[in-house]
Amino acid sequence: MESARGWKSLLLYDWQRRLTVFFTGFFLYQFVMWFAEEEGGLLPATVSLIRLTLLAVLLTEWMPGRSRGVPRILQLLLILLLNVWFVGYTPIAAKTIGEWIYNNFLPFYPLAWFSLGAWFLYLAALWWVKSKVRIYVMIVLCLTAIAIRDSFSQVILWDEAALMILCGLFLLVIRHFAGLKEKNPAGWAYFADYPVTITAPIVLLLTCTVGLGMLAPNVGNVLKDPYTLWKNWKGEAITVGGKGSPGVDLPLPKGNSTSGYSRNDRTLGGGFDFDYSEVMTVETTHRSYWRGETRALYNGKGWEKSQAEKQGAVQQELSLDSELRKDPRLPDSQAQTVEVKQTITLSDEESYPVLFGALSIAKVEALGEENAGFDRLRWSPKSQELRWAESRTGKTYPKTYTVISYMPVIDEAGLRTVPADLPNRSAMEEYLQLPNSLPDRVRQLAKEITKDAPTPYDKVKTLERYLQFNYRYTNQPREQKSESSDFVDRFLFETKEGYCDYYSTAMAVLTRSLGIPARWVKGYSTGSSPVDELEELRQNGGPDNLSLSTDGAGTYTVRNSDAHSWVEVYFSGWGWIPFEPTSGFAVPAVQLPNQPEVSPVPETDPAPAAPAPAEEAGGSFPVTTVLLILAIAAAAGIGVWFWFKRGASGLVARYRQPASLNHQLIQEYNKLMRSKRRKGFTVHEHETARETLSRWMNKDAWLSKDLEQLLALFEKAKYSSRPITPEEMGRASTLFKRLKEEL
Repeated sequence: MESARGWKSLLLYDWQRRLTVFFTGFFLYQFVMWFAEEEGGLLPATVSLIRLTLLAVLLTEWMPGRSRGVPRILQLLLILLLNVWFVGYTPIAAKTIGEWIYNNFLPFYPLAWFSLGAWFLYLAALWWVKSKVRIYVMIVLCLTAIAIRDSFSQVILWDEAALMILCGLFLLVIRHFAGLKEKNPAGWAYFADYPVTITAPIVLLLTCTVGLGMLAPNVGNVLKDPYTLWKNWKGEAITVGGKGSPGVDLPLPKGNSTSGYSRNDRTLGGGFDFDYSEVMTVETTHRSYWRGETRALYNGKGWEKSQAEKQGAVQQELSLDSELRKDPRLPDSQAQTVEVKQTITLSDEESYPVLFGALSIAKVEALGEENAGFDRLRWSPKSQELRWAESRTGKTYPKTYTVISYMPVIDEAGLRTVPADLPNRSAMEEYLQLPNSLPDRVRQLAKEITKDAPTPYDKVKTLERYLQFNYRYTNQPREQKSESSDFVDRFLFETKEGYCDYYSTAMAVLTRSLGIPARWVKGYSTGSSPVDELEELRQNGGPDNLSLSTDGAGTYTVRNSDAHSWVEVYFSGWGWIPFEPTSGFAVPAVQLPNQPEVSPVPETDPAPAAPAPAEEAGGSFPVTTVLLILAIAAAAGIGVWFWFKRGASGLVARYRQPASLNHQLIQEYNKLMRSKRRKGFTVHEHETARETLSRWMNKDAWLSKDLEQLLALFEKAKYSSRPITPEEMGRASTLFKRLKEEL
């Protein structure tokens, strides 16, 4: 029993400061997450070091019985040990002291500055949050900074802003209780003994609020955000997906975005309007899709860069015609390839994070008019992306460039010989990733569709045809009544309509659920075909004998409406092969002579749909919603009952005690009168206190002494200019308690 009391005392020791330390650290951690989101921001190793530094400070600040100096020394030692561990430090011998200092401190640069800076900021923040005004100032300034960055950039910081607000509110509540402790020790003493009576309802209230908010129906945005207003004021359109809504499953309202190359894909969905403004022209020796970036990490709402994709770019010494490195994880491909030369000319001053080209770019033949800017290129062999890093020195995105690609030849007979087992599965893990929240019916659907397909290639082709034939293409999908929180699950089983992002994401997820590596790709489709230009020439009186090259060579006009996404699937020994699941589209591919070229699949083509798997038992949304709401309501009811059962009403009464003891005594007297009136005692509104108590004294003579004392104290508090002393208030409290029991 004594041991239990000891542990309870240890846990509750100085708990308000411990909570302040926790929420202050969590508040600062949102800045770490912000900087990690920035392009070229904090590296994962730096984020991990700062996270551990904040954790070390938190734990040492939580130590009971601490003095001022001990935690600081311990924190410094822990930070030094963390730096030693992160850099893998081993002492380096030197001939002179200066050389020894230089050699042994150089490995810690610049990581040590990040950890020491985080430590200093944590201690400064703990000093700052000692008053409500300071906390308000901190919340306003930090939210202003994060809101400006979120509104006028492609970085999305909604989660960080929400968590900052939550931490700030908790800090204000804690500061409020600290003020209560100073101003009203009696009320605080009760609260300190029974903290659960107030903390349990607060936690339950937040839980109910957040839970019901997550279950609320999807509602589109009513007002435009500052970024959209700013871009519209400049006369520029907002590309779909350019400013998504991470952590919120709200479709973008109709008409609030236009087609174009997306800059952020963390949350996909919503409608868009077609924008037919010209982006670029591509003079090519073979028709193709113009590939931009790939994404490997599916988060249940959209796509993000995996750690390998963030760190995969290398600053290779690029020059004209230099061969780009191959992916070291993959063996040499036995697939035949065709060399494709493309000259891309931009139609505006827009800048992009990559150079576009057919799969897969092998070298850069020209870059701009002066072939300058190779120092801005970064080649990612794993993603097969030629990335462009913006410079502050004036080197903008090249107006024109020429790249050479080697397009794979689609040998279906050879691809059907690929075994089901991956010999290099560990190297492909990021392309097999699926979130734990993915509903089981998605996996079941993939298995049901492909149960008769004998090879991995046949399974992938079956998935591709299933999506093309069974889902309707539209740029304004109706998601208002959708319930599922998973983007793919919602498309496959509820909305059953959408555009390329819906089809391609669904195919990548379905393919991965079968154990076949797949990645999501975005860029542009071919653009305006030379066929259209040829037909226009003929209609305008041109010669009838004009013909096109069978490989689709020519100059293509690419518009914002041609922005597109598709899928690449990895086959061991053959490399990455593109697939097109979107209804009405077909990815340009080089076929072997004995194989017919793939043609687009019309939306209206009839095809037998694979049977959808049965719903999971008890998995329908309305039932789970009702059960969850009932569970939350029951928990809230139990919490409120527990609160009042343990005497929360007494706490509120103590907490609201007035500052003046005279007023407090008068209020207690009025409470006694109201209580006795409910018990049947006669209390007339026209009577004075002396008249009422005198009548009670005549009725109950044995209480005369107590009533006389109470009357004297009440008249002093009510009519005298002299203040009631604490001793008199204590005596009055005893009298009130006794009279409540005995009357």
